[in-house]
Amino acid sequence: MRIEVQQLSAKIHRTPLLKAISLAIESGELFGLVGPNGSGKSTLMRCLAGLQRPAAGRVLADDSDLARMPARQRARRIALVAQQADTTERLTVRQAVELGRTPYLSPLRGWGQADGAAVERALATVEMTGFADRLWHTLSGGERQRVHIARALAQDPELLLLDEPTNHLDIRHQLSLMAVVRELPITRIVALHDLNQAAVCDRVGVMRGGRLVAAGPPHEVLNEALLAEVFGVAATRHAAPDGTPRLHFSHAL
Repeated sequence: MRIEVQQLSAKIHRTPLLKAISLAIESGELFGLVGPNGSGKSTLMRCLAGLQRPAAGRVLADDSDLARMPARQRARRIALVAQQADTTERLTVRQAVELGRTPYLSPLRGWGQADGAAVERALATVEMTGFADRLWHTLSGGERQRVHIARALAQDPELLLLDEPTNHLDIRHQLSLMAVVRELPITRIVALHDLNQAAVCDRVGVMRGGRLVAAGPPHEVLNEALLAEVFGVAATRHAAPDGTPRLHFSHAL
């Protein structure tokens, strides 16, 4: 799915949250979204999911205005994992992931073999197959996060939106999740705090004060001058043992 954002602005109670954002994300691209707290990343993600109506501008999904797309069609094509996602505590892990198939079900189309297969694939992808019969309330924060991601994957979306997906995850599962996200053959937009995780994306967008202040390849965008200006930190670049670029930060400028 190709996404085009045209002069997008958003408000809550007359407070501007997004200001004239324009951006194009190509089909199959992994796009990282970074910025300080309160920069508008989560609001932009909600607009891209069709969950928040913009005050001005529009979002096009494969040249179709997202605001005019039927809700069921949007739910089949776009999946969002929000920062504060939650689930009723009476469900098992498998039942929680099965909710991802809801857009495909109707009185004329009940649960089928394809739905079960999608759920099993999603559980395996986030390494939660062994937890499938566990009750939601017995899970840790990191385990719950992985279940939310599995539910999104079970939707078989064309666009996957992940808002701080590595929050609550230990380092092994952070690395595992980002490896999975990189390999998915769909369009992915990931809001991240970890700039080194963002550095593995195809492109990165940097937000500040509700505006998109830079977008492009990570090695061009995540430079010392911009990081000092936007985040207020000193950054140096070096190569990790595997040859990938790494950023090292210090508070002093």
